[in-house]
Amino acid sequence: SYGPADLKKLQNENKIWKTVDIYRSQLSELYEIEHPRTRLSQTFELQKEKYLKNLLGSGEAKVLGNWVYYPWNGYLVHTVTEEDYTQLRTNRNRNLITQQEQKKLLAACVGFAGLSVGYHFAAGMTYNGIASSMKLAEFDILETSNLNRFKGGLKDIGLKKIELVSQQIYETNPYAKLFLFPDGVNDTNLTDFMTASPKPRIVFEMIDDFKQKIKIRIQARKAKVPIIMITHLADSVLVDIERYDQNLNLPLFNGKIGNTPEEILEANITERDKADYAMKIVGAENVNSKIIESLSQINKTLVGRPQLYGTVTVGGGIATYLARKILLDESVPSCRKLFKFDQIIENTNIGKM
Repeated sequence: SYGPADLKKLQNENKIWKTVDIYRSQLSELYEIEHPRTRLSQTFELQKEKYLKNLLGSGEAKVLGNWVYYPWNGYLVHTVTEEDYTQLRTNRNRNLITQQEQKKLLAACVGFAGLSVGYHFAAGMTYNGIASSMKLAEFDILETSNLNRFKGGLKDIGLKKIELVSQQIYETNPYAKLFLFPDGVNDTNLTDFMTASPKPRIVFEMIDDFKQKIKIRIQARKAKVPIIMITHLADSVLVDIERYDQNLNLPLFNGKIGNTPEEILEANITERDKADYAMKIVGAENVNSKIIESLSQINKTLVGRPQLYGTVTVGGGIATYLARKILLDESVPSCRKLFKFDQIIENTNIGKM
């Protein structure tokens, strides 16, 4: 609990650029969603105002609810409590997601290894009311070339991606519990990332380090944690699901590079070897000529693999869907699935004469 003196102290000790008081409007929203049967009645607005007056008329309204301070932008926000905010934030998920399912989804922890395209995955979970606890791992900073797919602006260039993603999550859900790994997933922290409390129910792996990809899967198999990898291939999304929680004998990468890729960790592999392994993992049949040409031009005319915003955002939606299915114990086997956007408009006669 806190009082007027505590609020005054917070305001005096921090730079407040803007105060936003949405507490009353949120209480109004709560009243509406809790009384759907009477919303269209002629007396509804009067009843709502009477309720708000009774609730806010006694005592100091400023010390009701919670105040959230965002130090990176100087905003001070007066909002409702966590329970009420959760009810508001997830209300439009009903009845697509039942209240019991919503509680189960919120209680889960999900891990994200890599936050470039992984930003869209974590953001999707936050908007959907999934995983109020998250483990975020990323070492990289935001560069201007990332702005073709990463939500940010010029003012954010040079900042750590993990900080930017965390800020955006907290601005959507100030009650989120984030566990940050600002050096990325590495040999030192991999065990903690995969097994330390809160243990992730799922890990989305979106990193470039090939050997670390193998190590993540070895640790995931030991910890019985499923791995989901979503690869963006121009106008296609390739989804790989590895259910180590269901099968401890499941080969890494679903056997795409053999049954014992652990041996690769002991070998001195070249950049060419890594490219060959990457092609085996993705599958040459899933890669078009533009992608092959782009890969051959990396460190020549290109500095990295091209990716498109539209494809990345679709991947975020698929990631959110898969997380919901797995966390609710619905049937999601180890598998691979390619979603080709061109198939949406192929073989259609609509509009043709």
